[in-house]
Amino acid sequence: MILIWVQSLYLFGVIELSDWKTLAVSEATRQGVAVDIVLATIDAETGGVNKPGDNGNAVGYGQVWPKWHMNSFESAAKQLGIDISGMSLENLKAFTLSNDAYSMAVAVHCIKGYWEGWGGNWDKFTRSYVGPAIPDSDYQRRLNIWNQYHNSNFDYQSMASSSSQSEIETGFSIAPLDKLYSAQLNTIKNSDILYGRKYRVLVGTSGNYALDVSDLRCTFKTIKTMQLQLNYSEVVIYNLNAETENAIIDEGDRIVVEAGYEGGHYGVVFDGNIILPIREKEDGVTYKLTLIALDGDRFATQGMVGFNIPKGQTSRKVIESCGNRASIPIQFGSISQNLSSNKLTRGKVVFGLARDYLRQIAQSENATFYIEDGKGNIIKAPDLPTGEIIELSPTSGLIGVPEQTQYGARIKCLLNPKIKLNSLVHIDNSLIRANRIQQGQFQQPFDNDGIYRAYQLINTGDTRGNDWYTEIETVTQAGMNPAMIANSSQALW
Repeated sequence: MILIWVQSLYLFGVIELSDWKTLAVSEATRQGVAVDIVLATIDAETGGVNKPGDNGNAVGYGQVWPKWHMNSFESAAKQLGIDISGMSLENLKAFTLSNDAYSMAVAVHCIKGYWEGWGGNWDKFTRSYVGPAIPDSDYQRRLNIWNQYHNSNFDYQSMASSSSQSEIETGFSIAPLDKLYSAQLNTIKNSDILYGRKYRVLVGTSGNYALDVSDLRCTFKTIKTMQLQLNYSEVVIYNLNAETENAIIDEGDRIVVEAGYEGGHYGVVFDGNIILPIREKEDGVTYKLTLIALDGDRFATQGMVGFNIPKGQTSRKVIESCGNRASIPIQFGSISQNLSSNKLTRGKVVFGLARDYLRQIAQSENATFYIEDGKGNIIKAPDLPTGEIIELSPTSGLIGVPEQTQYGARIKCLLNPKIKLNSLVHIDNSLIRANRIQQGQFQQPFDNDGIYRAYQLINTGDTRGNDWYTEIETVTQAGMNPAMIANSSQALW
């Protein structure tokens, strides 16, 4: 067992971050923007150096132009209690270069505006932030950096050190996301075979440190779903010494499971709060500690809100207010860009659990609200997931025979942390065993392009056993939107 000091509970497992990354993570968390896009953009723009650029027109970590983004400079100044009203343009630039905290706040504010404006679509964000005439070489360079941060989960230090790689190695073949739900199958890349398991199990405490128990035998089962229930994990740690076991039982409050394979195919499969430790004896000599954990349970059960909403607010503004003003706030991973633009005709009082309001708004918008890795998400059926479509075949991790279900397909593959809730996967329909239809039963047809959306994931692993799988429940992208359950308040869409 290794004791790891963690600079921030937000970054489990990272032993040390360089100064600019620590500053970027802190500021991104403060402003409520995804950490990976902030780190990737700043790394791509300046390599983490607070400097001028673009012939003196741009300045700071994010190479922000005061001419076009004065609102970012003013917002950062207001946030930090700085008066810039009397500064000339040249003095403002000089001040930005002399104050790292201010420069980072400006950069994050500007990045946030572009990122949210394009709904978290990296391609559109990049072509807008850099400019539509971005050279192909620079676009590919930025894509490589983005993939490293986006797929690294918490291990930003080690991923950043390899930013000079010309190509990101992955364990699965990947097809870029194209228009609608069609995959450009002729662009699928063959990559390394899946070999060499890699994993880490960290148990965090309120004392701001984490215990790395990866050297012991650990088993885990995680269940993630886009439906009402919270994501769940059961992690079993074998043969802990009595002192460490007692420390975990008394103080352990968070668990992070990272798993995958050597190379780029590695990431977090669960991050949640421990709600119940169970100590037991498996046989005469084997002791085990079972940790039951939930993802986002503190926000879901204790995140209270109490505020007034003035008239004229949109659904998106109400959603953001519920997340930010809750007694236990939550960040948002993805909020649909297709939410209604209708505004409240009169004010409203919000009081109660924030999650109930978010679910009510989602239901009224024919959307679904779910929590994954501590972040809230509200999506609608037409929303395209950002990133990549993951190709599954017998040569890229597919196990057994996929089965058709009433609304999609049930698929099993080698453990793949890249598959998240709402991810799109592509599979040849000829590999799927057709479902036997009962008389009068509705059966969703196969998707014409073989593209399916994941709405439930079960990751199972044993660090000293055979289990190392991901099971995926999907819905087809063809035909009607699925009503997953009879009760409309719990429907997927």
